[in-house]
Amino acid sequence: LIRSVMTGAAYPQSLMTAILGRIRSDREINYLRAAMIKACLERKYRINKISKEVTMALDKNNTNIAYRLGRLFAVLEKAQRDAIPGANATIKDRYYSSASATPSIVFPQLLRLSQHHIQKADYGHSIDKMIEEIVSDVQSFPAHLSLDDQGLFAIGYYHQRKNFYTKSDKKEINNE
Repeated sequence: LIRSVMTGAAYPQSLMTAILGRIRSDREINYLRAAMIKACLERKYRINKISKEVTMALDKNNTNIAYRLGRLFAVLEKAQRDAIPGANATIKDRYYSSASATPSIVFPQLLRLSQHHIQKADYGHSIDKMIEEIVSDVQSFPAHLSLDDQGLFAIGYYHQRKNFYTKSDKKEINNE
């Protein structure tokens, strides 16, 4: 890691693997972990001259499927939280690991469950519109996500969750 910082080389792939492993094990995506994932991806994109950018905040125009699925997972979690406040186990506790690795298996089931949550929630129509907006360009759920895509999934999830607590989003969803 020090060599990468000093020479400008790509960060070790094991760093991304370790961060994603910690997220899976303790189910916590915080600022530091999101920033480290972003740094790994940005450095890799810059070195490989790939014209992708990972933004600092929610990017509703990002069409990357992994980023969108991370956002969708955060919205589905919010739908559950709004419908069942204080639930013992959230979808994050049960499904985060598999959703970030094998979305084609998990997301159809989560979308079915979300309809029950949307019906129970006071502002379910807002959540339903958000789901519709996120899924609008998704043709199908990928069978597997690469390590980089799992990082983008985590960043999309983190950005969407953070956005729920900003002033602009509270105008959209009034139940926070």
